[in-house]
Order: sequence, then structure tokens, then C-alpha cells
Amino acid sequence: MKRCVIVTSFQSEALKSSFEFEPDDFIICADGGYTHARAEGVVPDAVIGDSDSVDFDKVVNDLQCCGLTGCRTIRVATEKDDTDTMICLKYGMDQGFQDFFILGGLGGRLDHTMANLQTMVYAVDHQRNIWILDGSNKATLRNPGSITIQRQSGYKLSLFAFGERCEGVTIRGVKYPLTGHLLKNDFPLGVSNEFLEDHAEISHDSGKLLIILSHD
Repeated sequence: MKRCVIVTSFQSEALKSSFEFEPDDFIICADGGYTHARAEGVVPDAVIGDSDSVDFDKVVNDLQCCGLTGCRTIRVATEKDDTDTMICLKYGMDQGFQDFFILGGLGGRLDHTMANLQTMVYAVDHQRNIWILDGSNKATLRNPGSITIQRQSGYKLSLFAFGERCEGVTIRGVKYPLTGHLLKNDFPLGVSNEFLEDHAEISHDSGKLLIILSHD
């Protein structure tokens, strides 16, 4: 099934340097994310936001001038409970997508970073797969189960309890393995692990596990 890609307003580097777009990706720009997308020739399927980081009238004119009449624009109220990124996620879910990639949204304002990480909770609680990618950082959130993470040159692998605790945490193929371990949110034991094999096998029994790949 096609992937849903959400381009946020904050980007620490060029989109195409950290993400390989596929021809059938469904691309949603969250407000000012449109500027980043168009700067690199990325054509969105929808632009959604409250117009605080991009002029929606100019977006509409630009789309018309470029003949991109198939792109939907949805302007939402400035005073709202959901962030623009959350609204984009919900829109993508309504279209039936299962796999989401949020581009950007890490490393800028700390409150926005936290909001984007919490947006992943909504996704996984609705049985979606989600990654946030921005520059030197890649993050995903998982409910109990298992996942294989491919080794990536120069990246450290970290695990955190995104909640009070994660039980039964096991990780193999790394310098500091764990078997059936308890991770709690008051002690960052799982930070900065290193790959020893071509991939790491990660599993846990309860709680939400935040998995982060970071490059210096």
C-alpha cells in the first residue's frame, strides 16, 4: 500500500537528502511544509494548515500557475486543539493509509518536537506505523511486539520508555544487549547503543517504546 508522507514547516536540512521519495507516495504538506516541498520539486497531494507559516492564497495561486489542480488545500482555524501535523496525520488516516513518515519537526522548538513525538502515540494507538525523520535523527514509536532495525553507518541506536515503563525489553545485535529488561522513564539506560551486526532485533512486552537513531 502507498505511504503517507507529511512534510512539516521545520526542516533542518533538504528533504531529499534524508528521505527517498517513491513515485506513489501520498504527500501532505503541513502549512509551511509546502515551501520546503516546492523548493525541491516535491508535488503535494494536499496542503493543510492554519496559514501561520505560509500564505494560503499564495499557495493556491502557485498551484494554479503550476497546473497542480489535483492538490487539495485545507485551511484550518488558528485557535484549535490539534497541531497542523496532527491534523495532517488524521487526514491521512481517513484516507486509509497505514504507514506514515513525518519529515522534519525535530530539533527546532522543543515544544513542537514534543508535540510531534506525542503525535506518534495517536498513530500507534490507532494501529499505524510511523517514523519521524529530520536531518541526523530518525524516531519511531512502538506498542508491544518486535521490530528489526537495519544498521546505518554512523548512527547510534537508543531505546526509551515513552511512558512510565516498558517491560520485557530485549535487544540483540548491539554492543549493549538486553534480555527481558525493564526500562523506566526516570533512568535513560537505553541511550546511545551501537550496532555490532547488520541489524538489531528489538522486542518488548508492555508499554510504549521510543526508538531513536541519531547521527553526530
